[in-house]
Amino acid sequence: MGKRQLVSLFFCSLVPWIVGNGLIPLLPIYASQLGANAAVSGFYLAISYLALALGALSAGWVTGRFHRHQPPLIIAGLVGIPASWLMGHVSTIAELTALTAILWFFGGLGMALIGILAGLSASENERGKIFGILALTSGLGAFIGNLGIGWLVDRWGYSTMFNVLAIFLVFWPLIALFLEDKEVKRSGLENVQGQKSASLGKSFYFLFTASILASVTGFFIVLMRSLLMDNLEFSPLEISSTGAMGGLIALPFPLVMGWLSDRIGRKTFLFLGYLSALVSIAVLAFSKMLWNFWVALALQGIATGSNGIGNALVTDLIPRESVGKGLAIFNSGMWIGGVIGFITAGYILQNLGFLLAFIIGGCLVVVSLGLLIPIQNRQ
Repeated sequence: MGKRQLVSLFFCSLVPWIVGNGLIPLLPIYASQLGANAAVSGFYLAISYLALALGALSAGWVTGRFHRHQPPLIIAGLVGIPASWLMGHVSTIAELTALTAILWFFGGLGMALIGILAGLSASENERGKIFGILALTSGLGAFIGNLGIGWLVDRWGYSTMFNVLAIFLVFWPLIALFLEDKEVKRSGLENVQGQKSASLGKSFYFLFTASILASVTGFFIVLMRSLLMDNLEFSPLEISSTGAMGGLIALPFPLVMGWLSDRIGRKTFLFLGYLSALVSIAVLAFSKMLWNFWVALALQGIATGSNGIGNALVTDLIPRESVGKGLAIFNSGMWIGGVIGFITAGYILQNLGFLLAFIIGGCLVVVSLGLLIPIQNRQ
């Protein structure tokens, strides 16, 4: 992959990660100011992540229908600008839900398109490294977004913060202009074969299911962290700082793990990534002080960063002509996990308490670890 393509993909990915990671810890608090309880906050975030999943899935249709990546990526960035600005001027939870869903849908579309472009641009022996570099944007986005957005809310409030985000989102479509588009040309025989069989293979679906379950636990952690810290009377900046410090501590892991996965194998490091999510929820269960939450979110940051290895493994498992479809489906799994995680965690926290939520989250990670075992590379 050329340096210009990699740099453009990196910064194009960094912008939505800064916005998303910065907003997530504070959205449940913002929703509560509009009258939402824990269950309603969970449902609100679940709708947002359903939109994110649909956006990611639609990337596969967009690439299959138009065979272009750059124009829809630019459009996704442009739509996010007014949506972000309007979120700072809502008066009801319904308005906030609708606007967040719009912002998240086009965010999911854009990030999935970035992943597809990366998969098509990277050669086989550098996929782990390339996706590892792009996975750095999650941790770096968490650090910049959480500190910056938390500071803006503490200093000037939510309305000003959303105004600043709208201006910042202008960088997304501008950076996308520098991307080199990629097109997959298929022969007539491949088109016929693709119509006969849409299956991506058993190993792909094992990986997809494992990703969803691990993601559910990750979003358990996100919602429980915000509500637990709010109950302990931490400030918005302190709540945001957990994601920032967690992202900073976890920052080098995706790159190192991705580089090593090119040499040692993907499954080993994906297993370690999911295992860190299990340790994260265990640490969160006993967190009382600010540094406890930093550790928990750092471990979860490592788990989130391992998604880059998952993307590389997907590209290994499926034929090149199916990369767009496979990566779009796989990346939607993270956001499907958000839908399930937020709804389930919100209900459990509102009606059954934190303890059961911690136990269920841990069990889901254990199942996801088991699903990695039968995965085999395409011969």
